Amino acid sequence: MRAPALLLPLAAFALLPGCKEAGTPDTAITASRDPIAVNAAAIKDPRRVLPLEGGVNFRDLGGYMTADGRVTKWEVLYRAGSPAGLTAKDQAELARRGIRTVCDLRATEERKAEPNPFVAANGDVTYWTRDYAADAGDLMKVLGGPDASAEKSRAAMIGLYRTLPEQQAPAFRQMFAYLAEGKVPLAFNCSAGKDRTGTAAALVLTLLGVPRETVKADYALSDDLVDYMAKLSEGPKDGPYAALARLPREVVAPLMASDPAYIEAALDAMAAKHGSVDAYIVEELGVTPAMKQAIIANLTDPA
Repeated sequence: MRAPALLLPLAAFALLPGCKEAGTPDTAITASRDPIAVNAAAIKDPRRVLPLEGGVNFRDLGGYMTADGRVTKWEVLYRAGSPAGLTAKDQAELARRGIRTVCDLRATEERKAEPNPFVAANGDVTYWTRDYAADAGDLMKVLGGPDASAEKSRAAMIGLYRTLPEQQAPAFRQMFAYLAEGKVPLAFNCSAGKDRTGTAAALVLTLLGVPRETVKADYALSDDLVDYMAKLSEGPKDGPYAALARLPREVVAPLMASDPAYIEAALDAMAAKHGSVDAYIVEELGVTPAMKQAIIANLTDPA
């Protein structure tokens, strides 16, 4: 049986209730100029999750303080999951926000199965994709093996994340080029909005100087916004994830999680090969000092 790739579409995933109303960061916290403290409050900002009817894990990367005191701009950079469920009202909201560039990190099969209605209806939006085949064969062997377990699944996911920076380098390279050119507001997505998208978000935030603790917290937020296991069990019995739905819940759960150890594995793999995440961004993604400064200017405001 050819099981679906981990990163194939999670059809019709919908956001659970968003972060609770938290308002802007407390004045005392902001005054402390401690990025980690400021960002712990900022991650709960009600602007974080977009008010969409059919969006999947669609959220704004604004409001995070960097180590040098700058703050990421709101309504400039968005991360998301599959766009297939976007309603007409959702599309109008995205148009209102002026999204002009979309980087779709999904594989060819995923995009064909779940087209993006927003870009189809907005011909002036730059829509970047690349043709490739998603393959999680080794992971599926672990899941379906006779000694399958939650521990083995989690270890396999960590292994998968170690390969994501190299596998997705062409997509990340183009996205950083767009950000340097100022082609914003920009939205980037995959299917679940947590693996490829989570790695891309971690890279951008790292380049901007957002502390790693915040990078991990933003990554882990997906678990609070989407009940992936529930959506898996509610999916079509003959859908792309039907095989996973038939496996023991505890074995599949690590695939659906946004475990901070996963993004740590990706970042550590970059550092192990290149010396640091910043060096990976330079060497693999071709980000020059001038490009970095342009990205910082385009995505952040002074303290």
